[in-house]
Amino acid sequence: MVIRIQPKRAIFKPAPYDTRRRARRLPSWLILLLLGVLTGGSGMLVLQTSYGPKHLTNADAQKLTEELNSVTLERQRLQTKLDEQTRLLDATRDDSEKLNRALKDELSTTLALVTPLREQLNLFVQTLPYDARFGPIGVSTATFNQDKTSPKLTYLLWLLQDKPDRPEFKGLLELSFEGTHKDGRTETVTLARTPVTFGHYLHVTGQTELPAGFVARRANARLFDLDGKRQITWRVFPVVIK
Repeated sequence: MVIRIQPKRAIFKPAPYDTRRRARRLPSWLILLLLGVLTGGSGMLVLQTSYGPKHLTNADAQKLTEELNSVTLERQRLQTKLDEQTRLLDATRDDSEKLNRALKDELSTTLALVTPLREQLNLFVQTLPYDARFGPIGVSTATFNQDKTSPKLTYLLWLLQDKPDRPEFKGLLELSFEGTHKDGRTETVTLARTPVTFGHYLHVTGQTELPAGFVARRANARLFDLDGKRQITWRVFPVVIK
């Protein structure tokens, strides 16, 4: 007879009826993870402290805040000024546009008046007398008036070419006045030569002030070439005292 002894079976643990408490340990992976986090945080703290931007103190933070507020106020002031200048510019542009429109309307009205007057002036020029003694360019007619209470003298004279299609003339006009002073002394007052350019005709008007006490009796109108060396024509006119 053989007696078999069965080995003792291990009891399954934990068993619902086992009242013993097991010792709990952190997993190794969790410990490694925590160590890595601590190491990384320490490294970042060291790097930030050594090489990162410096932390502002309370005084620096307050100063920076004041500067920021000052810059903000200045920006608002400049923006307000810019808005004001923009409004002024818009108003000026509107006024300029209105003025341009008004000037254009006035110019149109003036041209409408000048055109028939120019035609009448061309007809009037055809009736002017022409002195052909000195060539194709001459002084047609003129008026010289002096105020008897002052030395001022006004004049109007017409320079004329014999044909409308002649080339444009460029030269110098010289006016001189013969007269007497209160003491009986005679004198000729000559004005500075003035450049003139005209095609068929040119009317010249002006005013000059003669010496005090001088009364003009006769006016001489001379026309020279552009160099002033050669006299082209000349005329003599009486001066009317008014």
